[in-house]
Amino acid sequence: MDCSIGMLNKSKIKNDALLMSQAKSSLHADQSPKDNVRICAHTIEKKESRKLSRFQALGHLCGWADGRVGDDSNAGNTIGVILGFGVEIDALGFDYYDPVHLLSAPNWKIRMYAAWCIIGSEERAVATNLNYDEFHNYWPSVEFCDSGWNDEVILWLSTLTPYDEPFEFRVAASVGRPPRPQLIMKP
Repeated sequence: MDCSIGMLNKSKIKNDALLMSQAKSSLHADQSPKDNVRICAHTIEKKESRKLSRFQALGHLCGWADGRVGDDSNAGNTIGVILGFGVEIDALGFDYYDPVHLLSAPNWKIRMYAAWCIIGSEERAVATNLNYDEFHNYWPSVEFCDSGWNDEVILWLSTLTPYDEPFEFRVAASVGRPPRPQLIMKP
């Protein structure tokens, strides 16, 4: 079972040239022969960025969650992925509701906005200063490097309403739209 970039709904990405910043990444999952456990392997063709940038770590974890859930109808697996995602986000030092903001986002663009809000200004600088010709980008584009990106996120945040868009990801549909504190732009 190949869980690579196919988890994205490419018809919703306006600029295919920006898709995953042209970096090649794959997540491959197989059932283990002795039990019902998925074994996943992750490969990239550029230098690892998720240990340098918490924003990139969030992008990786979102892709991991999507790949693990995929089209799986096993509710137990989905719950395990959601819990595992929360544990990983907590280990990175994020706030209690931050995993919910990310997993309930209906598409990659809103996930990018939410992640940008929760990382804080120092991490925003780290994310924009990485050389993505050299380092792997775990997000669908490098729009966050554009000079107007921060203002775009602030504008989105000021007009944020409950999401009424269809879910692009099975994991987001599973999380749904639970009550949570308002998302804020962390200083």
